[in-house]
Amino acid sequence: MKNHLKKTKKALLILLVTQLVVMVSCSKKNDNPIVEDPLVEDYDREAMLRNYADNYIIPAYATYVSEVNDLKTEINTFNTTLSVAALQNLRVKWESTLLAWQDVSFLEFGPAQNISLRSQTNIYPVDTTLINSNITSGTYNLQLASNFDAKGFQALDYLINGTAANDNDIVTYFTNNANARTYLLNVILDIESGATTVNNDWINNYKTSFITNSSSNAQGSSVSNIVNAISLHYETYIRKGKIGLPAGVFNGFSQLPMPEHVESYYYQQSLPFVYRSLIAMQKFLKGEHYSTTTNGEGLDDYLSHVNAQSGGQPLQVLINNQFNTIQTELNNINDPLSNEVNINNQGVRDVYQEMQVLVPKMKVEMTNALEVMITYQDNDGD
Repeated sequence: MKNHLKKTKKALLILLVTQLVVMVSCSKKNDNPIVEDPLVEDYDREAMLRNYADNYIIPAYATYVSEVNDLKTEINTFNTTLSVAALQNLRVKWESTLLAWQDVSFLEFGPAQNISLRSQTNIYPVDTTLINSNITSGTYNLQLASNFDAKGFQALDYLINGTAANDNDIVTYFTNNANARTYLLNVILDIESGATTVNNDWINNYKTSFITNSSSNAQGSSVSNIVNAISLHYETYIRKGKIGLPAGVFNGFSQLPMPEHVESYYYQQSLPFVYRSLIAMQKFLKGEHYSTTTNGEGLDDYLSHVNAQSGGQPLQVLINNQFNTIQTELNNINDPLSNEVNINNQGVRDVYQEMQVLVPKMKVEMTNALEVMITYQDNDGD
C-alpha cells in the first residue's frame, strides 16, 4: 500500500512538472512568436517603410499643414471683414482642409498617437452645448480632454454653418459676439498646433527610427504600427463612424438611425469625406506616392511577396477591388447623409455591408499573412 502511494505521488509529481514545462514553453512561444513563413522575413521592409515616409507620409502632412495655415488666414480675414463673401471663402477652405485631413487621419501611430491627434482634430458629433458654454464664459482650455468634442473641424462646422439659419445671420452672429470670433480663432490655432507638432516630429525625429524599426513585424515594430493603425481606423472611424453609426447599425435593439452622428452635420455634406478617406487609405496600401500615381513598395507588395491568398485569389487584389466596390456602392446614396439614413436607410446599410466585407480581409487575413498581432480591441461584437 505504501509503495502504491509512493508511485502515485511520483506520477502526480511528474505530471505537474510536465505541465509546468509545457506552460513555460507556451508562454515563451507567445512572447516570441516563431516565424512560420520565411517569406515574411525575406521581404525588404526597410524599402517599404522608406517609401511610405518619403513619398506619402511626410508629403501628406506637409500638405495638411499648408491647408491648415491657409484656413487660419481665411478665419483671420473673416474675423476682420465680417462679410458674407469672407464667410463663403472660409467655408470653401474649411472643406478642402478637412479633405486633406482624411489623407493623414489614419496615420495614428508615432507622433500622431503621442498627442492623440485624431481625437483632438475631428470628433463628431460635436458638443454644441459645450461650445456655446465656452463662448459665453470666454474661459476654457482646449487642451483638456473634456473639450475634445468642442473643438477641431466639427466645431468649425458648427460655428460657420450651424450658428444661424443663413449666411447673413451667421455673419450677424459673429459681428455681435466677440467671444465667438475669439473661439473661432482659438479652434484653428489648436488644430494648427497639433498638425505642426506631428509634421515637425516626423521630419526632425521620427522618420529615421520609423524606417530602421524594420527587423521584424513584432508588436512595436513599424510594420505592426502601420497595420494596426490602418485596421483600427478603417474598422472604427470609417466603417463604423462615418456610415454604421448614422445608419443605426450600432444603436442597440432599436437599430434606429442616428442622423446627428454624421460627419459635418451642419454643412450637410458628408459623402466627400467618406470618399476621400477610402481613396487615401487605398492609395497608401498600394504604396502610391502622395501627390502622384507613382507606385512604390507598399503593403500590397508585401502581401504579394508572401503569396497571401483568400479563397484562391491574391489577397492584395481582393482588398483593392473591395475598396472599389465600396466606392461604387457609395454612388447609390446621397447627401445630406443625415437625411439619407432616414429616407434610404437600406441604401446606407448596403454601403456598410460592403465596408464590413473588408474588415476580416484587413484585420484577420492581412495580419495573419504578415504575422502581425492585432493590439487593439473593439466592442462591436462583429
